[in-house]
Amino acid sequence: MDKTDLRYKTLKDFSRILSFFEAEGGERKRVSDIAKSLRMLPSKVSRMLKTLEADGLVERNPRTGRYGIGARFLQLGLLYLLNHPLRRVILPHLEQTARDLGLLSAWGIFKNGRAIIVDRIRSDNGPPIHLIGSDVPLHSSSYGKLFLAYLSEEDEERTVKSLPFVRLTPRSISDGESLRKELRRVREKGYAVDEGETHEGMVGIAAPIFDDSEELVAALTVSGKSREFSADRTLEVRYLTEKALFISRQLGYGPHEQSVAL
Repeated sequence: MDKTDLRYKTLKDFSRILSFFEAEGGERKRVSDIAKSLRMLPSKVSRMLKTLEADGLVERNPRTGRYGIGARFLQLGLLYLLNHPLRRVILPHLEQTARDLGLLSAWGIFKNGRAIIVDRIRSDNGPPIHLIGSDVPLHSSSYGKLFLAYLSEEDEERTVKSLPFVRLTPRSISDGESLRKELRRVREKGYAVDEGETHEGMVGIAAPIFDDSEELVAALTVSGKSREFSADRTLEVRYLTEKALFISRQLGYGPHEQSVAL
């Protein structure tokens, strides 16, 4: 193996270790656990973890000796979100939506099988409050259902089969067939709704944002307590879908209208 191949393998091993922590939900692990799972020598894993620790990418608990994701990932994640190319276009509309509807307004993206909220804004007759970064459950949130509905059939089926279907409230979808039916409704209507499926008494609505290649690139959402919405949600759905279409137009989305069934 030449030096180039060796460097490539080393980089792949670093990536495997970091991906391991992601797959484990960030849970702290012993060197032996990581080595066994990745089929690597414990001595090699230990050396690599020490290198990652020096760069702040992992942290070691001195009492237990277990390793976990480091704080630098938070910094890198925030840099990614704050500099996302869509943010400059969407943020002014997000602030206006929060003011006009008096609801929590947000937008998110779908990356690596996760629905990630980039910004949340609430404006109650004062300066908007920004909350940046977090991910949401795919089977219950309006974000998640919207992103799943616009995946290819193959990707949708693979993702649905992999979901744990955690029952967050009595209204949460708890099986694949029910979710598939819901996703068909989302595609037919052109928007997704969370009716107390993630948090009891809370409603969320998500509308799709498309780019010039007619690909779904983001979701625009509003959420709040059920009593904060109109009785049939029509006002919020119409406002949100029209706003999302306007943003899509700014991104070069085509001339035909996105069909919305109220």
